[in-house]
Amino acid sequence: MKINSPLDLKVNIRPIIFTMNHTEAYQGPCRYGKGEELTYEYDVRAANAGFEEFKEKILPQINPAKANLVEPVLLTWTQDFILKEELFEEALKNDSETDLYFIYGLRLSQFFATELAKRTKKPLALMPNIHSFSLTEHVEMSAPLLAQGRKLVFPCADIVDVNETVDILHAKKVLSNTNCLYPLKDEALSVGCLSAFLSLEAISDRFGIKFTTPDFTETFKELDNLTKDDIAEAQAITDDLVKTANGVHMPPENILKDVEYYIAIKKMLKKKGCNAFTIKCFEICATKELNKRQLTFCLTHSLLKDEKISSACAGDACSVVTQNILMALTNKAPFMGNTMVIDRQTNQCKILHDVPSKKMKGYDAPEIPIDYVAFTMSNWGATMRVDFAKEAGNVITMINLSPDMSKLMVVKGTINGGKDFLTNECKLACLFKVEDVEKFISAQKYVGHHFAFIYGDYTKKIKKFADLYELELLEA
Repeated sequence: MKINSPLDLKVNIRPIIFTMNHTEAYQGPCRYGKGEELTYEYDVRAANAGFEEFKEKILPQINPAKANLVEPVLLTWTQDFILKEELFEEALKNDSETDLYFIYGLRLSQFFATELAKRTKKPLALMPNIHSFSLTEHVEMSAPLLAQGRKLVFPCADIVDVNETVDILHAKKVLSNTNCLYPLKDEALSVGCLSAFLSLEAISDRFGIKFTTPDFTETFKELDNLTKDDIAEAQAITDDLVKTANGVHMPPENILKDVEYYIAIKKMLKKKGCNAFTIKCFEICATKELNKRQLTFCLTHSLLKDEKISSACAGDACSVVTQNILMALTNKAPFMGNTMVIDRQTNQCKILHDVPSKKMKGYDAPEIPIDYVAFTMSNWGATMRVDFAKEAGNVITMINLSPDMSKLMVVKGTINGGKDFLTNECKLACLFKVEDVEKFISAQKYVGHHFAFIYGDYTKKIKKFADLYELELLEA
């Protein structure tokens, strides 16, 4: 059973090349060339050649995994400097389906871009022609528009900037198309995760994410109503997990119970049109339902993240967002957990939770070795485990949001060990060092303890994402 991931959505780009075709031959401070170069026919040939180069050499460099290129269009004007309305009608004919207008200029394209911005609220990116001797059109567009308060303006010096723009707009589209299944017991905010958010509405207002909130008992009703085929699927998944594991340190029949819950959650996701998940730990644990059924939620979170579905512990709807951000920007599964400083003198920190994933090195990369360990001392409640001691030297990027969704903390660290690799309970730890632990401490007070991290240094992308949403950036 496949749940469609919002990560599979693409940014719909309308590529536009804009230039001037002079109808008369003349020279002067704004007109270069001589002889045939001054003719209308020469301009038309040059424009068509530039358009072909745009389609054959520039557009193919845009990441096809994240971008869907709508039919490119060549638009022209003349030296009368009159932009006819039909130009904009042609440019905007698919405005409702367009996520980004990508303008590539030959002559004075910045003027067209600023006028286009008056007719659409969609994002605009402009990149100067690679053959231009004055590569300034992109900032000529952005400066006046930003001064006027226009949002979603992206000056791109080169194709690298274009792809980074696509990255953050893809993340934006992922968030706005996320519907999180959050089965509730009592109020939305968990007693064990007060720093997560102030309200679900605040998350929706900021990022566009939606929440579906049935009563938590529905998850167990779904579990109790699994069909023979569902149970057979759960058994097949369990057998594969055991077969491909680095090590199994609990009875496989107990892993099956957690996999059956995972199947039940996937069925609920499908029925309710959801593509993300979180559920409270503390409150539901206290009902003794998990003890009776001998399962925990940990394995479900790990398995869903491996399928590009953001899934967060402890009813932490904020971590649904931060994990989605990281997955969208990096195409890797994140790890999340309680994050703390353990030695101020050596800049030593730790993050712990039992929810690693196989795909933490990338959805298209080799899987990380996984062991299976029981959460409880009674040997039930399956959890994935990674030996973070073997990951020493890897750089990680961590993020967390403030409860009011106004601040984003980003941390660059280096793994230097692991702890409690095979220990029961919620204790699997990744040890890492930061550059300045005092900056970490100063910033963490605004965001709380649940961070999500990803392998690699993605601080530049995170900063651009924060700028997109006008989030105050806290760095450590």
